[in-house]
Amino acid sequence: MNLALFDFDETITHKDSFGPFLTLTVNPIQKYFYIVKLSPYFIGYKLKYITDRTFRTKLCHTAFKNYPKDKLIKIGNEFAIHYLNKIIRSNALEQIQWHLSQGDRVVVVSSSLDIYLKPWCQQYGLDLICNELESTHDLYTGHLRHGDCGGIEKANRIQQQYELTDYNKIYAYGDSPNDHAMLALADIKFYQWQQV
Repeated sequence: MNLALFDFDETITHKDSFGPFLTLTVNPIQKYFYIVKLSPYFIGYKLKYITDRTFRTKLCHTAFKNYPKDKLIKIGNEFAIHYLNKIIRSNALEQIQWHLSQGDRVVVVSSSLDIYLKPWCQQYGLDLICNELESTHDLYTGHLRHGDCGGIEKANRIQQQYELTDYNKIYAYGDSPNDHAMLALADIKFYQWQQV
């Protein structure tokens, strides 16, 4: 059996999923407040003073602190059904289905959120490693369980969850520097859909 590791945003999809999901979770007043509050982080991220991991962590804390669990889960399920399937690359889905037909274990490894990735992966029978929102009782805290799943952390979590020597070959598919550590684990790797 082989192991196939896929980044999600702009590898399986042709555009980002995190931003559109965020816009569904806030009302216009909250959106204005978030823009004001997060603008220094956004500028810092664009100028490369802060990392994408820091920016994602701040975004999640601002948007999801004290957010009702049942409400966000419902939004995530609807987003997975009605939005994600519209932005999936046909070649990516074909490659996923090819791996499944070979009996390979297919894993989506993403720094996006479990709230909508989990239901999407379940419909295809895929494993998932991603950012998970922490909750207490009926509310989210805004924190990420186990921290942000980006960069080197993608590779760390893959190695924690899977014994790589159990697989004949490891395939990896990514599109950005955020995926370099994951790609380094693979025997056969694709960067922006070009084999490297």
